[in-house]
Amino acid sequence: MDLVFLRQAVELARVNGEQGQLPFGAVIVNGDRVVATGVNTALRDNDPSAHGEVVAVRAACRELGTITLAGTTLYSSCEPCPICHTVAIAAEVERIVYAAPKEWVPDLGTPFAPVLVDIQAAARRLDPGRIEQLELPEAREPFTAFLESRR
Repeated sequence: MDLVFLRQAVELARVNGEQGQLPFGAVIVNGDRVVATGVNTALRDNDPSAHGEVVAVRAACRELGTITLAGTTLYSSCEPCPICHTVAIAAEVERIVYAAPKEWVPDLGTPFAPVLVDIQAAARRLDPGRIEQLELPEAREPFTAFLESRR
């Protein structure tokens, strides 16, 4: 089932990118039930914290009426940045599964402070076993869709 939900996250990201929004999407699943989805709305909302994973975590917590998502899996179109990884940890998300590694992200014309790379590495080191990548042939499509939307 991992690939089904991961493909859903990638498709959300692709559509978001086509609409000129940053090409990131996420799905929160409990068992085999989608609890919530999210896409990056940072550009639309002028909100640097409105990443797809964060939006999905917020929506899942509202849906479930809780601040803990223990037992859930977060599927992300791309390797979560340190903000998203930290929010998933804080919400007690059990697993994070992503498609595109951060190295595949092209220049999207948005700021990404260099210190965030170090924070991301620290999150991975301090939280081993929660996060994994699964290969998906269409994982680069959201980036292409976004860049084409900007032309």
